[in-house]
Amino acid sequence: MIEPMNRVILLCSATQVDQTLNLLQDLGAMHIFKMPASGEEPAETARSRLDKLSRILDALPDSAGGPLPSQESPARILDQAWLVLEKRSRLQSRREDLEQEIRRIRPFGHFAPEDVQALKDHGVNLSLWQASQEVAVPDDCFQVVTSRDKDSLFLAVFSRSAPEIQAQEISLPQQSLHSLEHELAGIENDIAKLAREIAGFAPARQALEKLHLELGDQLESARVKSRMEHLEPVSILRGYVPDLAMEKLATAARSNGWGLSVSRPDREERPPTLLRHSRWFKPITAVFDMIGVVPGYWETDVSPLVLVFLSLFFGMIVGDAGYGLLFLGLTLAGRPFLNRAPSHLFPLLVIMSSSTIVWGLLTGNVFGLAEPPGPLSQARVAWLSGQDSQANLMFFCFLLGGLHLTLAHVIRLVQLLPGLQALAQLGWILITWVMFFAARTLVLMEPFPEALWIVLPVGLGLILGFMRPFRTIAANWTDYVRFPLDVISSFVDVVSYIRLFAVGTATFAVASAFNAMAADFGPFGVLSGLAAGLILLLGHTLNILLAAMGVLVHGVRLNTLEFAGHAGIQWTGTLYAPFARKARGHTSVASEGGEERRQPREAE
Repeated sequence: MIEPMNRVILLCSATQVDQTLNLLQDLGAMHIFKMPASGEEPAETARSRLDKLSRILDALPDSAGGPLPSQESPARILDQAWLVLEKRSRLQSRREDLEQEIRRIRPFGHFAPEDVQALKDHGVNLSLWQASQEVAVPDDCFQVVTSRDKDSLFLAVFSRSAPEIQAQEISLPQQSLHSLEHELAGIENDIAKLAREIAGFAPARQALEKLHLELGDQLESARVKSRMEHLEPVSILRGYVPDLAMEKLATAARSNGWGLSVSRPDREERPPTLLRHSRWFKPITAVFDMIGVVPGYWETDVSPLVLVFLSLFFGMIVGDAGYGLLFLGLTLAGRPFLNRAPSHLFPLLVIMSSSTIVWGLLTGNVFGLAEPPGPLSQARVAWLSGQDSQANLMFFCFLLGGLHLTLAHVIRLVQLLPGLQALAQLGWILITWVMFFAARTLVLMEPFPEALWIVLPVGLGLILGFMRPFRTIAANWTDYVRFPLDVISSFVDVVSYIRLFAVGTATFAVASAFNAMAADFGPFGVLSGLAAGLILLLGHTLNILLAAMGVLVHGVRLNTLEFAGHAGIQWTGTLYAPFARKARGHTSVASEGGEERRQPREAE
């Protein structure tokens, strides 16, 4: 569900702004309303220091922690480590320049710039050239081919005057090749020493990470302060606070003498979205995070339906019980080693793996084998794996589409109650099932029910009559012009669910093809066995990757586009991100007792 939000205006004494912001950060409840800065932006030095620390942490090797080097403070270690990192960066830049210069002049071999100057003092000029083929040089010139490669010819030309040659002239180096290579070797050695120095700061990683959080909190506090309204003798802060945090905010306001104005947002506003799920539906959060969608505050949270249908779509698209068992085994085996992964990711993987196993057993598909091994064949359902299974599966896909889109219009209908526009959604439900039977007739050649010739005009009449309030019909006449296309689109959306059958069938066909390729080698010895095993490994790995792409392209799309479009969900939300302290393991009020999706960003 989407947690109700309150629009909050907080007033504090202008002399206590810093103290107020410090307390609000500890409370971790207020999503700051984005507004132009009323004062100076946070000092660039603070932002620069945070950036330096980020680069240091990226350069440090992982470490479980330990005593600080020489018992220095984290701030002092930051300064010391930055000096080392900056020196290494300068050396790496010089190394790149040297490597580029060496590649440029290596084709011309070893010679010293002072020898070139000595020749010039005696009236002889040396010039370097690169050509794509043999070139003619003037009669008073002497050329030496120093090297060749598949594309170019490299020449050294001696002359009394500047020669005219149909080739690209290469500028003379300032250092000899030997000198450059010697300097490069020294720099490589220095970089290696500095890398060991940087590794010496690894025991301070935990202290530096804590400092990073503290600096981030300070910078965020300064940014919020710059966006407050300052009207002497008070300062004003605006934002949104969820219902579950209002009591604690009110208690803090009474204790600290803050003024609070609390009201519900208007429909024209776009408050942040805080999704709070029961533990049964938290796993879908991993999918929303991955594709980066958030329902708007005024939209409906369809997470439970998305989880149910995406699980079914996943099973149908992958469709192989063997793959499902493999996914489940890898999930259970990898859980102890991925402590930093979101906690709701593993339940999601278990659900998707289980769905794949069940669907694969029902359809008799285990690693693309023609006959499931042993007792697994007993789980097959004849309706899904028998002689008419293809027609049955297509019918099932259309049925899923009709049910999925009907639920979408039911959601929209409930949103519009008690207004008359809800009747238009009832009309769309009727049209959806007319399109279901139309798809069944056109694709499966089943007879079209006669009764639907009555249902069709009733559905169209409900939509045309109630899709817009009567007073706005003139202003929204384009909706009526577009109406025939919307009806056609409804048919296309129902038919689009057949992609579940098509992709699932393709997954089985590819697996079967690789099995046949491996079987062609036969039991002819060790080498043929290795070749067959390699084909199976590569083939099934490729098939799993293609199936995973199919889930992203088709399974996710059916939920976030087709279904969401019919439900009136546009995914225009902004994640609730309270002004909260990140250091010292602080947990915001809004995350207590429920699910909180957060993303790092500037205060909004």
